[in-house]
Amino acid sequence: MFKLFAFFLCFICSLTTLEAHPGIGIVMDSKGNVFYTDLNHVWKISKNGKQSIAVRNIHTHELYIDPEDNLYGEHEWYEGEATDKWGNYVWRLSNDGVFEKTIPDVEGFLDNNTLVRDLENNTYWVEKSDGHDVLIKQTLSGQNCYVTDEKFEDIRWMYFSKHDSNLYVVDHLTIKKVTPAGDVTIIADNLKEEKMSFGGVADRHYVFGMWSDKKKNLFVAVYGAGHVKKISPNGKMTVIFESNTFWSPCGGLMAPDGTHWIMEFSRRNKTRVRKITKEGKHTLYKT
Repeated sequence: MFKLFAFFLCFICSLTTLEAHPGIGIVMDSKGNVFYTDLNHVWKISKNGKQSIAVRNIHTHELYIDPEDNLYGEHEWYEGEATDKWGNYVWRLSNDGVFEKTIPDVEGFLDNNTLVRDLENNTYWVEKSDGHDVLIKQTLSGQNCYVTDEKFEDIRWMYFSKHDSNLYVVDHLTIKKVTPAGDVTIIADNLKEEKMSFGGVADRHYVFGMWSDKKKNLFVAVYGAGHVKKISPNGKMTVIFESNTFWSPCGGLMAPDGTHWIMEFSRRNKTRVRKITKEGKHTLYKT
């Protein structure tokens, strides 16, 4: 009877994590410090490996760091069933440690949280239109325009690559490249694997963060499969990393020196970061 109860309890606990929505936010500043979100705090891993909390009590899924090493994120919260309201604001942690709100508290969710930016500091976001998703760009002067005429199915995440100046989007189970001219091409459409998805996640949560390297390879955290896949400029796709049991990759970055940083999320809603040197040495940072 005890074994049956324990199995039932584990099953119920696993169900509570199925809808968990990990973050993709992991960035590196010009000094080699890494910042990442575990949905409770934003953590800092200094260049010497020391780990600390950079921003406390912040629920953000994404992070952005500008050329001056100012760190940006958002904070989302739910007021509870009494009001059934959500709130949101965008914040900045300056390079000298000053925290301030750049977009004050709003009820609900922001369309443009300014966390996806190109080299000219234009920002990108998604809007619904006639049952489709469309991409919007806002310039520094505040002008809004369509990025492309393309109608997308369901954009989950976006990433701007400074290495080729293209915008990449996770559109349901595909990855599409959007050029500055607005041309759209599918660069990966076979990301879902036959095996059971990690934690039973739905298709809309199957593919998470993207990042790139100076050789213009694109990397994607295929959360539902537990893999990081590399897509070369000629379209060849290979698995370069597989998480251990109970963990799955959700984001990452490639450092200028070739060190790979991979953020992983667990079935128990924990986050950790794995540093992999060019020589293949692994170091884990846990929260």
